Formats: sequence, C-alpha cells, structure tokens
Amino acid sequence: MSAWRERLRLTQLATELEQAHGDGVAAASAGLQDPGLGAARLTGTAVPLLAEAAVSSATPFLRAPLLSRLHRARRLHTGAAGAPCPTCGVPVPCPTAEALDA
Repeated sequence: MSAWRERLRLTQLATELEQAHGDGVAAASAGLQDPGLGAARLTGTAVPLLAEAAVSSATPFLRAPLLSRLHRARRLHTGAAGAPCPTCGVPVPCPTAEALDA
C-alpha cells in the first residue's frame, strides 16, 4: 500500500465499499481456481492479479448507481444548520443526514 493511502481516514461507507471490493476479489480468485472449471481452471501466481483486474473493472459499474442514490438522498436531507430538514422537518442535521455522513 502506498504511503498516502496509509494516511487516509476513510468514512464508514468507504471502508465498507473497500471491504466489499476485497471480498469480491477473494470470490473471483476462488472462482477462477474452481475445480469445476476443468481444463479452463486457472492456477498460479497470476490468479490474484486477474481476480483484482476483473473486480476493479466491474467496480465502477457497481458503485456508480449506489453512490448516485446516496448522493440524491443526501441532497434531500441538506439544509442550513438548525433549520428544519426539508424532507424530515426536524432540525438539521437530521438522523438520515447523519447516517449518510457516517
């Protein structure tokens, strides 16, 4: 891991997305090595690299819709501090905004 990445403080959402990415790489690696593939089964040191590449190329297509929805939800629950949330009617930050920022 690079030095700048080690200094990052990830939000809970970012941490969960990174964990999901790691889980996806592990699943892809296991899938590429599955004995059920027979002659098409992959082995060797390139498997983790191929699994990472496969998951990394798919990740933007998976994350983009999720992040777009979260952004739209956040916009619905944004207002001036102390003013009522335009969606919930409770003082800003409302519980929804706090959950989205966690």
